[in-house]
Amino acid sequence: MRYGLPLFTLLLLAWLQAGAEIYKCTGADGAVQYGDKPCAGHATIITPAAAPEADAHVAERRRRTDKLLRAYDEEHAEEQRARAEAAAALQKRRQECARARSFQSRVTRAGSLYRVAEDGSRVDLNDAEHAAVLAKARADVARWCD
Repeated sequence: MRYGLPLFTLLLLAWLQAGAEIYKCTGADGAVQYGDKPCAGHATIITPAAAPEADAHVAERRRRTDKLLRAYDEEHAEEQRARAEAAAALQKRRQECARARSFQSRVTRAGSLYRVAEDGSRVDLNDAEHAAVLAKARADVARWCD
């Protein structure tokens, strides 16, 4: 039944376009039926009023409303994009912070550090090089961790 009235309205508009007459029939049990042909018994011809034409100001108002809705949709999409970028940047910052803290911790705890020479051998870092690596680790933590 919830589709009855919209369906009737749609059919009514289709019949109006075709120029057909609409008949309203009331049955013996009081049920009302609408159709394009008269039914047995009592039928009333319905002549619906023509739909009013839209004024120019209504069309202009609709155009402005559509423009505002499009602007809102664009603004909303931009805000969502900005939030997604901010979330991605925050995630990257957290990952880099964790990596920097882990590296700093390993450098601080290490008794000695080495680098790999071109021939593949290990070369122990002297105190100045060790201090430089530790300073870089601290700088990375300061850069990525607030």
